[in-house]
Amino acid sequence: MTEFRSVDKIKFEKLFKMEDGYVLDFTNITFQNFILENISVDIYDDKYQYRSGSKANRLRGFWKVENIYNITKLNEALLEYLETKNLLRNYTFNENEKKLFDDCVKINERLKKGSIAEHVDAIQPTVDEKDFALLAKSIRESIEKN
Repeated sequence: MTEFRSVDKIKFEKLFKMEDGYVLDFTNITFQNFILENISVDIYDDKYQYRSGSKANRLRGFWKVENIYNITKLNEALLEYLETKNLLRNYTFNENEKKLFDDCVKINERLKKGSIAEHVDAIQPTVDEKDFALLAKSIRESIEKN
């Protein structure tokens, strides 16, 4: 089973500047809207309440209860957001920041690949039609071959 390990989270927390309760440069409303837009989840739902309920703790709560697919989708969106904001500000990562960013991208890719392989068996035909069974088989085979 692919999991989002503690050491992985530490890297994302550092990259997303979460140490003081914030996530990047988001306000509460922009954070909520960003997540709604990208993965159709309300981060202020009670199930994401964690410790103080700050943006950083909400994201930690999300990482704790969500499935790997949603975690990687949100992480990818946040990575893209950070990269875009830096580009627009003409900011270039220093060597350590670049390594941290690249590590987080690699972690997310590892999680994403593992998530797909874990859920291949979930693709099952729900009707008896021959065409659907062939389609489901083809999809499974394509996923297994990446």
